[in-house]
This record gives sequence, C-alpha cells and structure tokens, in this order.
Amino acid sequence: MHLLRGRVRHVHGPAAVAYEDDELLVICVVRNGEDYVEPFMAHYRALGARHLVFLDNGSTDGTVDRLRRYDGVTVLETDAPYERYENTMKRYLAERFSARRWNLIADIDELFDFPYSDRIGLRAYLRYLNHHDYTAVAAQMLDMFADRPLNASPADGGEDLTSTYRYYDISDIVTGSHRYLDTGHLGIRFHQGGIRRTAFGTLNGLTKAALVRMDGRVQPFVAWHHVRHARFADVSCVLRHYPFRPSFYRKVQDAVETGRYGRQTSDEYAAYWAVLARQPDVNLRRETAREWSSLEELIEAGFLVVSPAYRQWVAEHAGAV
Repeated sequence: MHLLRGRVRHVHGPAAVAYEDDELLVICVVRNGEDYVEPFMAHYRALGARHLVFLDNGSTDGTVDRLRRYDGVTVLETDAPYERYENTMKRYLAERFSARRWNLIADIDELFDFPYSDRIGLRAYLRYLNHHDYTAVAAQMLDMFADRPLNASPADGGEDLTSTYRYYDISDIVTGSHRYLDTGHLGIRFHQGGIRRTAFGTLNGLTKAALVRMDGRVQPFVAWHHVRHARFADVSCVLRHYPFRPSFYRKVQDAVETGRYGRQTSDEYAAYWAVLARQPDVNLRRETAREWSSLEELIEAGFLVVSPAYRQWVAEHAGAV
C-alpha cells in the first residue's frame, strides 16, 4: 500500500466502509469506462453488493462524473502508471477497504454471478463460504459478444449491454492446471483461449481468483489474477465479460500505441490489432456460439463446477437472501 501513498485522492463517497462478514464489497480500477457505469451499477446493486469502490486511473471521459451520481459508492483517483502499478492499485483497495471481509475485484466490463443465484441471495452464498472457511473463489471469464461486426455502431438510442451482447462460445477453451490455482482436487480447471483464441489466435488466461476474503493470510493479486495462501471454494463462478463493444477498436489501438497494459499483455493487444487493422468488420459469432439463457447451462456444459455440498446448501436455504 505504501507505494501509492500520496498518489491517491479521495473524490466521492465514504472514506471507510463498515460491512458484515456475509456482505460484499466490489472494487474496481477503471479508466474511460463511462459507457459501462450504468449497467455495472445496475448489475451489482441487483446482486446485492453492500458498497462499490472505484479507483479511477486517468479517465478523460465522463467516468468519474457518472460515478459521483450514485450513493453507496466511493471514488478515488490516482495518476500512478497502470503498467507498473496495476496489482498495487488493486491490492491497495482490498487492504484499505475490506480487511477480514469479502471483496470482489471486477473490471468495469465484467459482471459477476454465482451458481443458483436465482434460488439463494448473495448473503446466503457468502454464508456458505464462511461456513466452510473458504477464502477464495475461482471465477471463469465468459466473453460475450453480439451478432454483428465489431466496428458496427450502436443502434439509435444506444444499446442494452446484456441483451445486445448475448452470445458466447466455449468451444475453443483450453483447460489445465495453474500453479496458483489449487483447485484440481475440486474439479475446477484453469481456462485459456475461448473466442479470442478462435478470432485472434491469443491464449488468454480466463480464470481469476476474483472473490477473496482478506483473512490476514491471503495474498491477493499475485501474477495479476491469482492468490497465495487461500482455501478455494468447491464451487466456481462466472464473470461475464463485455469487451467487444464499438469502443474495442479504439481501446486496442490505444493499447498498442501507448503500451498502457504493460509488457505482459503487449503481444495480446498486438494480436488483436493485427486482425482488426485488416478486418475491422470481423464478426465473432460462429456456428459454435450459444445464446445466453441461464447460468445453469454453464454448469451442464462443465464450464462451471458445483459440489454436492453446495447443491445441498442451496436446497436447504432456498429463498434466503
């Protein structure tokens, strides 16, 4: 945390947040995410998040102004270079705001959900994790896209994020083990590739330790998306990921020109740009794509893992918030 001391400015909302051990704090480092603010806020409020904390990293659009319209939100700003301080920024938020409590790290284009959230509420889910002394949950990223070219303009009057970008494709996901993901005995695998491998030839990591309880032992944001010294839950969750909006082209071009995301992802963005530069109208929907219906489809497909113990908990606590 000391690496950011003096480089973080408080902009909006409470400087400290008190919440219970079955409540959730959402933390997000953001830059130029104004188009995502409304669906992001709507989703996490509906999910039942107790509070949301944003660290803005040099937005030049209306991100901060839009966030300041909301209650239950804290907004901070920093000018620290992202390519050098990405993990430090996220660790700062987790350590400052959620000691001994649960936090979810989500990018502004990611919407988190947990199995059977239509049957039990978020607090009941967190109570299950607490009951079994789990301190981390593996979340699988699911890239969502529309049935149209990437460079297509939104329809007049804008677009609804989840209804427009309602397709996904898990046919090209590669699974394996990962040194920081101690979940093999649970049947939870590390995911790579997916539609980005199909369209751009990249082998992106798709598995994150997104939900973490800061119990004093866990070390979050190791190698970007992983943790040390955690006890992983026997149920995995999903992060529906929405990068492929019309702004994707500009984001990739900016990343290639500025190197904002650092050496680790330079090759990734270069691969995106190699395709977009010659084929800006590429359409990600293929015959193997599926239209989003419910999270249970991901369980049936083996994309997510749910243990018998968790199924029993859901059956016994159905309707609990």
